[in-house]
Amino acid sequence: MDKGFSQDFIEKLKQNNDIVTTISKYINVTRKGKTWWACCPFHFEKTPSFAINEIEQYYHCFGCGASGDVINFVCKYESLDFYDACKKLAEYANMELPEYHNDDNLIKLKKKRDRIYNLLVDAAKYYYGNLKKPEATPALEYLASRKLDMSIIKEYGIGYSIGWHDIVTHLKSLGYTEDEMIDAGVCDRYEGGKISDAYGKRIIFPIFNLMGNVVGFSGRVIGKADFAKYKNTAQTLVFDKSSLIYGINEIKKAKKQGVLKEIVIVEGQMDVISLYKSGVQNAVACMGTALTASHAKNLKRFADKVILCFDGDNAGKKATLRSIEILVNAGLLVYVVTIPDGKDPDEFVNAFGKSAWDEMLSNGLYWVEFLIKDFASNYDLSKPEQKTKFIADALNVIKSLGSESEQEIYLKMVQQMTNINISVLKSDLTKLGTQNVTQEDIVETVDNKINLKENSYVKSVKFIIASLLYKKDYAKLDDRIISNLYNSDYVKIYKYIENEYQNNRKPIVSKLFDMFDVENTSDIYDIVNYNFVAGDDNNKHFEDCLNILIKTGLSSQIDSLTAKLAKVSDNNERMEIMQEIKKLIAEKNNRGK
Repeated sequence: MDKGFSQDFIEKLKQNNDIVTTISKYINVTRKGKTWWACCPFHFEKTPSFAINEIEQYYHCFGCGASGDVINFVCKYESLDFYDACKKLAEYANMELPEYHNDDNLIKLKKKRDRIYNLLVDAAKYYYGNLKKPEATPALEYLASRKLDMSIIKEYGIGYSIGWHDIVTHLKSLGYTEDEMIDAGVCDRYEGGKISDAYGKRIIFPIFNLMGNVVGFSGRVIGKADFAKYKNTAQTLVFDKSSLIYGINEIKKAKKQGVLKEIVIVEGQMDVISLYKSGVQNAVACMGTALTASHAKNLKRFADKVILCFDGDNAGKKATLRSIEILVNAGLLVYVVTIPDGKDPDEFVNAFGKSAWDEMLSNGLYWVEFLIKDFASNYDLSKPEQKTKFIADALNVIKSLGSESEQEIYLKMVQQMTNINISVLKSDLTKLGTQNVTQEDIVETVDNKINLKENSYVKSVKFIIASLLYKKDYAKLDDRIISNLYNSDYVKIYKYIENEYQNNRKPIVSKLFDMFDVENTSDIYDIVNYNFVAGDDNNKHFEDCLNILIKTGLSSQIDSLTAKLAKVSDNNERMEIMQEIKKLIAEKNNRGK
């Protein structure tokens, strides 16, 4: 793949940045045998499953499946694009970064993005500096009323927009254009073509991404106004509210320090800031939007356990119910805390302190228990018809649990709440699990079995190429392999391996990360991370797989000639084709089933 730099430079960059040395700059690694191990930085785990292959210069996590070379690691860990990851590695190795020669449109896009980042930083500095001006007195009084001192204000870069046009004048003095201000989301254009501050007369909360870059702002009105109390940056080139999480940069710091055990999800940035001020450094908030699958995926990089702690009002309860399914589907352990008296986290921690907060979180309910109790609160369980509805709701949740032992725990809870015999509840649960099976489900199951048989060719190709790539003793180059490869990616890998041997070099697995987007190309991913089974007669298996390739090739030739035969009317030509088909069938049969 053309990524903007010459292949020679990429290879030298990787040679000068040993993957073990580089990764150990970010996380602790330990050598066991030939492999280096670590707890994966891309998902939360206690037992190391993140393996670094020093010889082949790539990493693979057996927990979450993350895989890549040294450039890919820096991209993922630092949340950088390819160019910036190469730039950082070049700095590590004291190498000069050559001219970037990617697609002109991509280069222009990168320059535009960098320009937006710079503008946002300058805007944030200006807003923060405004707090020293007399006009900012109302903002300082409001922040003081929320018990935020200057150290916290500085930590979060909180600022103030004094008016509607001063930011425009300031940014123009720094050389930014009106279009750039709009592209960054700092200004809006109104009737007449003039622009104004998008957050005029508001307290400004900068929003940071994982790398600590300012990507947008959230503005809060002081007192009553004719416009919305909060306003967040609209979608821009660098701001995507569907994936951005307020406070994620602080979570990253806590993870690096080894003090992060769980993440608390709250509703707003003021909740995050108040909790941080009180010593709670594991809180985050979504940016004025419902929690999404992208949010959940980003959170799972840092912890396996999350605690939902939304406001205690009805809106907070609805947000909790919406969020549970998304977080559970992301593989997270989800707990729920309900703040008493309808308070929000900011109010609670300011009123009662960190100890009371910690105690409340320790009593959080596992999501299943929370849902069951929430369902029960909506019914009068003394009435048979309502009790039946509650049981149906509860069983629908319980059936989603992965193990019978876990189901048993919550069936007993339902039994205690309803006085229904647990054997009856189990019977209803069993019926619930089978009543929705359709003819389509059965057909799909049969199709999957057929596909497994058809995939013997693909499995054979993967084993053969992986064996050659990993330089196994039993794996030999053979012209019959490439002549029976019908996927251009497979052909490309084989030719790379063949070229390396022809030039007295050995293939390196990490090279495939330069050739393909490995993580998003499942067949290539399977080859790079092939699981060779110890103890197998791999020499015989290699021959068997080659035989499958050849037979598949023969079948393809037979099909092609059969199709051709249907279109030919000349008897002599038909006889020749039939003889060739017969010959191929015999050759295929000689190779066994």
